[in-house]
Amino acid sequence: MSVVEQVLTALGGLAAVVIAIAAACFGLFRVFGERWMAAKFDEKLAAYRHEQQKELEQLRFKISSLLDRTTKLHQREFEVLPEAWAKLVYAYSATIALTSPVQSYPDLDRMTPAHLTEFLEKSPLASWERNELSQASKKTDYYSDHIFWHRLNEARSYCRESYAYLRRHGIFVQAEIKEKFSTLDDLVWNALGEHEINAQMKLIPRITERGNELRSKGEALLKDLETIVQGRLWTSATNLSVD
Repeated sequence: MSVVEQVLTALGGLAAVVIAIAAACFGLFRVFGERWMAAKFDEKLAAYRHEQQKELEQLRFKISSLLDRTTKLHQREFEVLPEAWAKLVYAYSATIALTSPVQSYPDLDRMTPAHLTEFLEKSPLASWERNELSQASKKTDYYSDHIFWHRLNEARSYCRESYAYLRRHGIFVQAEIKEKFSTLDDLVWNALGEHEINAQMKLIPRITERGNELRSKGEALLKDLETIVQGRLWTSATNLSVD
């Protein structure tokens, strides 16, 4: 074998060794590279899942808090609306009765002493008013003049309670419903104030604009508000039962 052939043979053997080593290195790189990439992927996937779980828990907490607040608001609304409605009805009814153009009173002048005494004991008149009435020549006139102020004070008391209650608890009532309460409340107060001025000033002819407005608009407004309140109460009851 010539020198050239020997050199080529040696180079071929060296190349085979190099190729073998390279193949082995590539194999090792491939095995460890795949493991490294898989480990990195698993690490990234775990971190992603962790972040997703955190976001999911935060979302669940927000939803739970929102549902809790909503339930509490419905509960308060469910408590406030019936009471506000009742107080407004008392104020409205007392004012309508007081400001009505047609008033009727018992004929005290025809009562027997025993009947008159029993009647006065049950009346809201003060003791001094009862004594004066007993001595009055026109007992029915005296009674109608004085009972008016007691009825006025009663109606005003109902109006104050209705107004104050809505002021205290109106935050639990939807704005459009609260506005309807306030509209009817204003009509009641205006009619009551007008009627009081008529009595104090003994005006003839009497001012009737506010009273007429209450009688012409009040009943329809009250009926409309009643329907709305009933709707809200049944909605709140359904929501509470579902929750």
